[in-house]
Amino acid sequence: MKYLPISIIAFLCLVTVTPGFAIDAPRIVPRLNSVQMPINEVYARYKKYFSDPSTSHFQLVSADARTHTIVAKQSGIDGGSWGNWAFCKAGPVQMIFKYQDGTATVTVKLEKTTRKSTLVSVSADFQGLYALGANQDTIACTSKFVLEDNILAVSGAAGAK
Repeated sequence: MKYLPISIIAFLCLVTVTPGFAIDAPRIVPRLNSVQMPINEVYARYKKYFSDPSTSHFQLVSADARTHTIVAKQSGIDGGSWGNWAFCKAGPVQMIFKYQDGTATVTVKLEKTTRKSTLVSVSADFQGLYALGANQDTIACTSKFVLEDNILAVSGAAGAK
């Protein structure tokens, strides 16, 4: 057998190249739960929570009553909270960098399921600022879902699905 059939060569090339195109899991994954309350009550509860500095450290970015979507942001997150909320995958150089600050942008989306039931979706986007001397780098981080579960609890949800 002097030459390998083309199908075997194509197969070997495919097996060799495919791992380079593997799809990563999404970085931002929403947590969902159903709440036994009308959508307008749940919306009002979240809007108040994110607007009142005595109940949260978030700043309300937007609140759309028509789509029942609320976006809020928190920065200046302490290292302990950050370590509980997010995991930051750093490159080899950044591994020696030290956490300086973090920002969490939370999106709450509500969907009416029945007259007295609402589906709550909470997602968080984490951006960590890491530094070593004068060098700084912002890293997109992955949630550990603790923050999302805490925010779900604001609506009266007993846990995440």
